[in-house]
Amino acid sequence: MELKEHILNKTEELNHHFKEDIKNAKGCVKNKIKDASNIGMSVLKNILWSDVPPNKVIDVKQDTFASRGVYLREDGLILYLPSSKSSRKEAPVFEIVLHRQGLGPAFSIYRAKIRDEAELKFYILKDKLPEFIDIVPEMCTVSGLQKLCDTLFEHPHWSLAHLAAQFSLYDCLTNPTITNYFNSTDVESGISPLQVAIATKNLRTVQILVSSKCSLEHLDNKKNSVYHYGANSTKEIVAVLTQDPPLNCLNSRNDDGFTPLHKACLSDNRECVMALLKAGADVNKTATIEDEQENMVPSYVVDFVDTTSNGLYQGDMKSGGTPLHWSSSKSVIETLIEKNCAINMGNFQKRTALHVMVLRRRLECAVALLSNGADPNIGDIDGNRPLHFAAQVGCIPIIQCLVIFGAELDVLNNKGETARHLIDPKILYYLSAVGAKRCPEGVSNCKDGCSFNGIYEGIPPPPVAMPTNRETLNKILIDHTLKTIYEKCKNGDMPKKGRLLCLDGGGIRGLILVQCLLELESILQKPIVHVFDWIAGTSTGGILALAIATGRSMRECLRLYFRLKEQTFVGMRPYPSEPLERVLKDTFGSETVMTEIKHPRVMITGTLADRKPVELHLFRNYESAHSILNIKHNSPYEPPSPPDQQLIWEAARATGAAPTYFCNFGRYLDGGLIANNPTLDALTEIQEHCLALKSVNKESEAAPVSLVVSIGTGHIPVSAIKNLDTYRPDSLVDNARLVFGMTSVGILLVDQATCSDGRVIDRARSWCASIGVPYFRFSPHMSEEYALNEKDDEKLCKMLWETMVYVKQNSHMLNDLANLLKD
Repeated sequence: MELKEHILNKTEELNHHFKEDIKNAKGCVKNKIKDASNIGMSVLKNILWSDVPPNKVIDVKQDTFASRGVYLREDGLILYLPSSKSSRKEAPVFEIVLHRQGLGPAFSIYRAKIRDEAELKFYILKDKLPEFIDIVPEMCTVSGLQKLCDTLFEHPHWSLAHLAAQFSLYDCLTNPTITNYFNSTDVESGISPLQVAIATKNLRTVQILVSSKCSLEHLDNKKNSVYHYGANSTKEIVAVLTQDPPLNCLNSRNDDGFTPLHKACLSDNRECVMALLKAGADVNKTATIEDEQENMVPSYVVDFVDTTSNGLYQGDMKSGGTPLHWSSSKSVIETLIEKNCAINMGNFQKRTALHVMVLRRRLECAVALLSNGADPNIGDIDGNRPLHFAAQVGCIPIIQCLVIFGAELDVLNNKGETARHLIDPKILYYLSAVGAKRCPEGVSNCKDGCSFNGIYEGIPPPPVAMPTNRETLNKILIDHTLKTIYEKCKNGDMPKKGRLLCLDGGGIRGLILVQCLLELESILQKPIVHVFDWIAGTSTGGILALAIATGRSMRECLRLYFRLKEQTFVGMRPYPSEPLERVLKDTFGSETVMTEIKHPRVMITGTLADRKPVELHLFRNYESAHSILNIKHNSPYEPPSPPDQQLIWEAARATGAAPTYFCNFGRYLDGGLIANNPTLDALTEIQEHCLALKSVNKESEAAPVSLVVSIGTGHIPVSAIKNLDTYRPDSLVDNARLVFGMTSVGILLVDQATCSDGRVIDRARSWCASIGVPYFRFSPHMSEEYALNEKDDEKLCKMLWETMVYVKQNSHMLNDLANLLKD
């Protein structure tokens, strides 16, 4: 029994010891596991720490830095020395830490092994970071601090206001500490807080700063204004910056030579382009400083943008230029030209608005530019002229348009290519027919149409039927007369005065007259006004005669006609007279009289229609034969005004009073009713004038005719006339036939009453040949009948191109004339 109890006691004692041993073993194992875990975490932490960027913000416990030495301190921002227990594998030695009050988290801001690096970053942060998060505590998070520190490291000289603007912190923008820095400047870039706000494109921030009277005239170190920054923002922000009157910096250039408008174009920010135009941007500011354009008159298109901005093709804005470059219609171009947009300014590729219109195949826009003085011979950055582009896009009407407005046919681009070299051979004729030369010998990549030894000249249009051919007989008369004249020249008997220029009527076909005279001027190398002693004109020819006599160049006249038809052929016929009269007053002056034209002597035909039969009247700038001979007026009708009282614009209006097109001008109708070709009447007038001077012993003042140049407004193709009968009708069908027959007869009668070709030419030529005076007649053959009030630019360009072809084909006759006029 005792033994049993003894065994039980020993067993219980052994169990107790075993339990204690198990308990101790478990504790030991637990401690070992804990130690191993700590060692593992330490190793893992070292591994991860080594991959953390030195500037990454990390939240840390404040008590972990209790044993670290302090190198620099500013409020809660501390730069710690390396830990004395740190090993080679541990985190960077110098560490910037932001401590918050209490036992909250701390933030490791920056870590570096080199003290100078850490010290530099500390000084960047110490005066701004603690103060800023005191003002804006919600930024004291890992993500908020990361943004702040990254920004300050990138822009170490930014003020608290810069930071508030950068992060669009509206609520703190009223804090006095922040507002003190509203007009501060970053040392490195010169940027202001307002410019920072604009760059962030935050409208509310910009509104607050502008309302707080931040400087709008501030320029950064590269001379960028608030508008330069606004050019990359939004239209709403530009509107907030807009002032009345506009600030000077709205149109200032930065160091790159760009205005805010240019910057918006470069950014392809179309809304900001429009907003800057509305704000008062000067569209005539060039992208770089060029002396010849520095004195250019400014142009502002605020009103235009407010009312018709949809007339701008915004896809072209990214290339810069003026709104002319972005125009999509003729009316827009004319409006912008009235607002003084520089018509020949280049965009970023040095292309003018004309280049762009050609590339876009906008014929009407090209005509509008050219008729207002656009230069067709300006090269872009690659030396390409508008004609090069027209040849490349293959637009025949634009090619014709550029040619008639003086585009140089043979000019080379930077690659040494002419327009003829670039054009599709199928449309080559439209350049070759007007004299475009082949490429010089040795040019590569030539086709048969442009190669030096090629023979292909393109495909001409089909021929049209023309009036009876009298050219052979006319040539005989010309050759006979010229032979006589050249003999006089050899003997020194050729008169030096008495040269007569006669210009036919024909409405808008007066452009043909202009084109012929342009070709003559190019050979003579002198203005037409210096070549002739007498100029006679009817209707459109009379208006042109007055323009020449008052000093207008032929190029000016060409442009004038294209503008004239747009302003005067408006509405239904007869057209209102006011627009025509306004143009004539603008052209000739509202108070200028005929006698103010000193040279040449001018006679303009008009029809006195207040009597029957009607009478021809000549508006003169010289004394008439009746006046020289002192013949008293014996008509019951009031005599016309004498030359010293006759206004020039009134003479132009009277000769252009074509029935059914314009109403009469007082008692006057168009002179074309009697003398649509004024040659015979001019010869008669000159003969009478010379006889009158001779009879009063003033023969030295006489200028008898020594040469006649007559220019017509084109031969129309011959067409058939049907239903010419004018019999008495017996049925309803016959009534209809009679109407059509009378219409045909009426057309024939009007044609003959206003005829300026045919037998009237034969009579004038024969008369001149009989007195040994050379007579030259130029009237090109047209492919169709162009209306007197034609407005279609494509048809008019074709008409003038056909005139150029005619002149080139008759260059021998033009050269004969030039030889006589040069003497």
